[in-house]
Amino acid sequence: MSNTAIQRHAAYYAPAPNCPLAQLGAQWLGRCAQSRRAVRQPAFPQISPERLRSSTAAAARYGWHATIKAPFSLQHGVDIEAIPAAFQAWAQGRAALTLPPLALRNMGDYLALTPNAPSSALQEMALDCVRALHPLARPLTDQQIAQRRLTPLTPVQDAMLLQWGYPFVGDAFQWHMTLTGSLKGLVESEVQMLQDAALAWFAPVLNRSVQLDAICWFVEPEAGGDFYEAQRFALRHT
Repeated sequence: MSNTAIQRHAAYYAPAPNCPLAQLGAQWLGRCAQSRRAVRQPAFPQISPERLRSSTAAAARYGWHATIKAPFSLQHGVDIEAIPAAFQAWAQGRAALTLPPLALRNMGDYLALTPNAPSSALQEMALDCVRALHPLARPLTDQQIAQRRLTPLTPVQDAMLLQWGYPFVGDAFQWHMTLTGSLKGLVESEVQMLQDAALAWFAPVLNRSVQLDAICWFVEPEAGGDFYEAQRFALRHT
């Protein structure tokens, strides 16, 4: 894999291929980031195929995942092979976690699946991963920082942005699997239809715990391109 051919890298949780959570998520988004193939989206009587496609397009580009270390460009002078080596070293030192059961949540601007209870172990793991991989990341440019600040940030979030290149780190981190793009521009009834469809579609995995048993290296091959899973690294089982 050529360093110059890759735009950004990220550390994500992605469910194991072929498990129900992976299959339902890929179908909902209309794309599998592991096989790098389009997937037929489900049909819902209350939502047109065009509305579902447009509502999920932004989330589909990133693939079915939960962010651990947000997308970053590789630091100048760092070889591409340093990335899988760092992922592997970190994964070998971390034990797998069982997360609280999933629930559907309206995050204010998008829909997502999130754990239905806090997990201090998850928060600690996520921060540890960010710290371990951050030396690989190129610092944000002034333009990138200014772009991030277009969305209002708290003083703590702004400090995290400057320190880690992403505002939602540490206490601001919230594990979530994104289902839609921005809900702005939709009327309340349209948002409700999306929520109802998501509740029905993900019913088999809601209120069930999640095994966070691997960390995945995701790659954005070019600016604006679809992220895909490049490699999966198993966490230790105790």
